[in-house]
Amino acid sequence: MSASVQIVQLYPVELGITGDRGNVRALQTRLERGGVSVEVHQVGIGEPIPADADIIVLGNGPLSAMRIVADDLRGRAAELEEFVQSGRSLFAVGATAELLSEGVDTLDGDTLAGLGIFPFRVARTRDRNVGYIIADAPFGRIIGFEDHASRWTLGEGAQVVGTVVAGKGSFSRGGVAGETVQRGASYATNVQGPALPLNPRWSDAILAAVTARRGIDWAVGEAHSRLDEYAQGARDAIEHLVHSKDFSTIGL
Repeated sequence: MSASVQIVQLYPVELGITGDRGNVRALQTRLERGGVSVEVHQVGIGEPIPADADIIVLGNGPLSAMRIVADDLRGRAAELEEFVQSGRSLFAVGATAELLSEGVDTLDGDTLAGLGIFPFRVARTRDRNVGYIIADAPFGRIIGFEDHASRWTLGEGAQVVGTVVAGKGSFSRGGVAGETVQRGASYATNVQGPALPLNPRWSDAILAAVTARRGIDWAVGEAHSRLDEYAQGARDAIEHLVHSKDFSTIGL
């Protein structure tokens, strides 16, 4: 196994419209500032995922892009299932979170078969949720942007990450709005922005799991302070805006 942490961005051309490269960059930078070597791989349709990959980031895109990559992604189903089971980390946003579900029911009556990596099903809706989202999670408050026209129905054993305090979220459980589903060290989310630069504690939760699995010594320290300072400034501005009397959720 390589001494470097291996990060893969899967389908960067077709699915990367909501700053998904930023999620890769956030993970890479936090590792490097902790003294850990990193290699980043961009993997397209038909290209192999490195056997020693530690993290796979999958991005967002329209339904047309989902259909373009769907067959190739399904061909990787067994590989991705083993990847998650082994304790490595998938971070899937929007469209790919949906494709990794149990299936997507579209407005035209079609159904896109999912890989079943995460225990939820997706229904596309006519109502679009657009605006800032804030959710309380075990590793701290998630802050970001949501832009999706879908609702998730959680299956048995689904592990909810965030309880929504502002915004709509992706699903409801027990009448409480929620956002993001976790399985092991892997996450399916509708938080965009991109999410990880704005949520350094979430990045750190992923990286702590990945480095512990590899036996790599990594910790947050002084080298991360400027990154955290920038993130906190943006987070504070969003929270102020969301809670101001002049703000209302964007609607389309």
